[in-house]
Amino acid sequence: MSEREFAVVDTHCHVGLHKYEPVEALLFHMERAGVDQAVLIQYMGNSDNGYIVDVIEANPGRFAAAMIVDDGDDGSAIRAWAEQGLAGIRLLADFRSSGGDPLAHWRVADELGLVVSVFSRPDILQSAEFNEVLRLFPNLSMIIEHLGGVKPGVDLEEFAAITALARHENLTIKLPGFGEFCHLPCPFQEVPPLAELTLEAFGARRIMWGSDWPPVSSREGFDNSLAFPLEYLSALSTDERAWIFGKTARQVWNLNG
Repeated sequence: MSEREFAVVDTHCHVGLHKYEPVEALLFHMERAGVDQAVLIQYMGNSDNGYIVDVIEANPGRFAAAMIVDDGDDGSAIRAWAEQGLAGIRLLADFRSSGGDPLAHWRVADELGLVVSVFSRPDILQSAEFNEVLRLFPNLSMIIEHLGGVKPGVDLEEFAAITALARHENLTIKLPGFGEFCHLPCPFQEVPPLAELTLEAFGARRIMWGSDWPPVSSREGFDNSLAFPLEYLSALSTDERAWIFGKTARQVWNLNG
């Protein structure tokens, strides 16, 4: 564990051999920033999850991961990857399968108790397709990535529609590095109150921090993606920060301490 009062889990990292960087680069940044564990989120367009399976097996207790499978999968690939230790799946908020059952991916994830990492934009989170998923699978653990996909200059009324989703108790939400919604450079001079609004709606126990490494390297960088929100939220209790920066992720992803 790092020297902080609580463990830190980065819930949004990408690794690869043909896109982004291999896990050794991520481990370097984790060690330097004092990050104890991480969740590997498969990058879009890659349904070969073999590398992240290898990473998990080579680093027991250090990583969890969300797979991607082909759009037309009937659930067979999801089951096979889950048997190899992948605890989640990444889906667009309005995703529908091109196979016989449009909801097959969501249905199998629910059946297997997988975590769904939900990639989205604010408008897609309001779509009929996502609302149908919320209605049909009220016990499926879903995580809204990137605060719903907000960008610098976000309209707070638009963001209110995202925080309103907190009424669904099976949803948690990722608080990213602030470079995703603040104008660069860091340290940010103007910070919209998105963290405060998210905390008010979801509570600390349903929020988890994620760096978005390595794309974050083109914004504030890995270290600052953690250091800035830690400082920004320093007025919260130690327990609240412990949930946001580690305990929520450990609970949702079943990562042992």
